[in-house]
Amino acid sequence: MKWLMAALVGMLAQPCAAAELRLLLVPLPGVMEPEPGGGMAKGGGIELMREVSRRAGVPFHFEFYPQARAMLLTQQQADACMPIAQLPDLRPKFTWSAPILSIQIVLVARRDDDRQWSGLEQARKLRVGALRGSMVASRLRQLGFEPEDSVDYLTGLRKLQLGRLDLWGMLDVGLASVAGRLGMPPPRVALVVERSDVAFACNSQVSPDILASLNRAIAAMQKDGSFQKFPLR
Repeated sequence: MKWLMAALVGMLAQPCAAAELRLLLVPLPGVMEPEPGGGMAKGGGIELMREVSRRAGVPFHFEFYPQARAMLLTQQQADACMPIAQLPDLRPKFTWSAPILSIQIVLVARRDDDRQWSGLEQARKLRVGALRGSMVASRLRQLGFEPEDSVDYLTGLRKLQLGRLDLWGMLDVGLASVAGRLGMPPPRVALVVERSDVAFACNSQVSPDILASLNRAIAAMQKDGSFQKFPLR
C-alpha cells in the first residue's frame, strides 16, 4: 500500500501536458499556407509560431480558413486562437496575448506606377482592392473606401499588375513572396493606412495559464531577437 501511495504521489507530481491550441490561420503565400494536397503548414510565420509553441510548451494545431470564418470560429471554440492585428474594433472580442510583431496596413501600387498620393482622401477616389472578408477590407470600409474584393492575394495582385486596380490593400507582410509567385516585381508601398501590432487573439475560455506561457515565450523571443530570424516580409 505504501508503494502504491508513493507511486500515485509521484504521478501527481509530474507536470501535465499542456492543452493543445487550435491556431486558425488565413493563408498568406510564403508566410503561412498549407502544403498542396493537405500536407503540413509551411512558411516563415508558421516557423515563428512553432518556435513560440516549443518555448511555451503548448502544442499548436494549424487550420486554415477564410478570415471571417476564422474569426467567427475563434469566438465560438474554447480552444481556438488566431494571429491578427489588434485593431480597435477587434480588441473587445478576444482575449489577447502579448504583441508578436508590429505591422502596417498599406496600399500598394505597381512598381512602375510612379503616381504619388499625399493621403487617404486622394486614394478613396481610386480603384482599390482587398482580400474578400479580410480585416483589411473591413478596416478600409470603416475608413470610407469601397474596396473591390478578390478571393485571394494572388488574384488581387494580378488585377493590380494588369491595371484593373490602382491600389491593393494588405498587411506589409509576405509582399515579396506573393509577388514572386506572379513573377512580378514587388509592388511599392504607396500609402500607409494604419499601424498596429499582431498578437494571438484567443477565445475567452482559453486558460490564463496557457496565455501566461505564450506571453513568457513571446517575451523571451523578443529579448533574444528570435523574431528577426523568420522571413515575414
